[in-house]
Amino acid sequence: MSNIDGLSSGLDTSSIINQLMQLERRPQVALTTRRDQEQAARTELSDIRTDLTSIRNAAADLRLSSGFEAITATSSNPDAVSVEASSSATTGSYSFEVTQTATAASVYSDQVYASLDSATGASGISSFSASGYQAAGFSGFVGSNFPDGPVTVEVIQGSEPAKVVGGIPTIPITVDGTNDSIDFEVDGFNFSVSLDHGTYNSEQALAEALSAAIVGHATASEHVTASLNASNQIELATRSEGSDRSLVVTGGTALTDLGFTLGQAGSGVDGQVEVDGVVTSISDTTAGTTVTLASGGAGSIEATLSGGVRTGTITAEQTTSGTTLQELVSAINNDPNLDYSALAVNTGSGYRLQLTSDTTGASSTIDTAGGEYGTMSFTQLTTGQDAILTVQGDNPLTIQSSDNTFEELLPGVTVTVNSETTGPVTVSTERDVASISESVDALVTQVNDFLNRIASSTANNPEGNRTVLQGNREARRAADEVRNALINPVDDNAFSSLGVIGIELTREGTLTFDQDAFAEAFASDPDSLSALFTNPAGEPGALDRLVDAAEAATSVGTGYLYTAGEAADQRIDTYGEQIDALERRLEIRESTLRRTYANLEVALSGLQQQSSYLASQLAGLGGGTTS
Repeated sequence: MSNIDGLSSGLDTSSIINQLMQLERRPQVALTTRRDQEQAARTELSDIRTDLTSIRNAAADLRLSSGFEAITATSSNPDAVSVEASSSATTGSYSFEVTQTATAASVYSDQVYASLDSATGASGISSFSASGYQAAGFSGFVGSNFPDGPVTVEVIQGSEPAKVVGGIPTIPITVDGTNDSIDFEVDGFNFSVSLDHGTYNSEQALAEALSAAIVGHATASEHVTASLNASNQIELATRSEGSDRSLVVTGGTALTDLGFTLGQAGSGVDGQVEVDGVVTSISDTTAGTTVTLASGGAGSIEATLSGGVRTGTITAEQTTSGTTLQELVSAINNDPNLDYSALAVNTGSGYRLQLTSDTTGASSTIDTAGGEYGTMSFTQLTTGQDAILTVQGDNPLTIQSSDNTFEELLPGVTVTVNSETTGPVTVSTERDVASISESVDALVTQVNDFLNRIASSTANNPEGNRTVLQGNREARRAADEVRNALINPVDDNAFSSLGVIGIELTREGTLTFDQDAFAEAFASDPDSLSALFTNPAGEPGALDRLVDAAEAATSVGTGYLYTAGEAADQRIDTYGEQIDALERRLEIRESTLRRTYANLEVALSGLQQQSSYLASQLAGLGGGTTS
């Protein structure tokens, strides 16, 4: 209803109604304020729970064996011998001399070349390149001994798995104990699988049930698959392809309903690859299998299968490059099939070709007897040799490695030798007190941040604004239990409490950490200090208690911070419902007021009209009198 502001009464009815509604809305405003406060408290509780979960995770990580058992490795001669400890390292030490470092075999050319562009007399490095073989079903494709030029490679027949197809006679099908099994033989292995009982209303559902039965079998899934083909028929197929694969249906109670027949069999189809006119059949396409593809000449290809072979053309080429010194160096370094690298060395009076093996050790060699080097000849520069460590004693012990790395010389420690030594080197491992101390310090800092947050959010401010969780019992309980987990004594421990080893409680309720006191305590009794934090075999340590306290507060469903958050959500929802209900009543109330005032104006207008009429009538009566 539209407003009629004082047309008859002269009253500002809109202002009067707005002021009356402001009075009426006071309960709703109070509810909105309480809901906003509850929402802020709910958010803070959620953030506190997240912080405590983070503390729990940090404590759980620290109490793992790798936490207080962290090991650091040192070398008495780090320039000659470097060491690295893994998480499995134990404490100990070992002394030895480095009597020999591992070297790689190296040769240089007897010929000296005037420039990098000089002809070397080499026939050149022959290399084989191919592309498109991955799409044909190969993961590796390496050729050799082909003449220079294109190599014609084509998969003329794709391989196929052994398969049998069942025509489902009717749908729906109900599977129970009378028709739930199928037996089959794959490549000589016998399997029996059972379908889940139930009614299947589509061919797809039945095919998926058979597939699930195969996947759930311990070994059948490694040999066979089940699917629905384009003709809505269930198809069993071997995972590998080729004529070596076979599949036979050997029995079962579900044959009729699945559309199979007893003795139904299928065989795989070979893939066929033609190389320069010569065809090779591949009867087993199991991934990782390597086959030799002959060409009829000296050339052949070693092909590694990645699965089934698919028809298509593979682009391949044999090329020979490297007749000048620079070309030869580039060809050697770009050939992935060579196990050595090349370098043109400027001797000051010309260049020599130097070849260095990619591997070190006594087995490191370089074979230059192939025809690729033509008239070139070579002299041995270095011979490959193993690294040797010698442990001195009445009967010296030697330890050898083909490279300069020694694994597990000490348990969990990797030793790398960089140079020979003229005296013993001692490699030792010990508890890494520095890293442990840093981890403890980080945890104490995290706990202090948590305690300060709760102290701030729950504080009572008689003369200030209300804090977001003022007086909240659950938040204060979380702070108390976290604090107590770290400061309470630990029975049957030489240190008795964390205060003895440097973690103390302040007057403000937070913690301090003295790393020097911690290091001193660790040096005096590392086992007792470790048990002070975590002791799964006996009295719980401080970290054990901290994890338990955090889980008691934060666990989904049962943690008191979690349930407090759920209760806050319920209160927020209740406030929202009450606010909405009040809003509906207020809308009705405002509509009633506007209607009442509008009616008042109409009534006053009528009265005013009557008054004017009566006045005019009275005036008329008065004008008709005589004296």
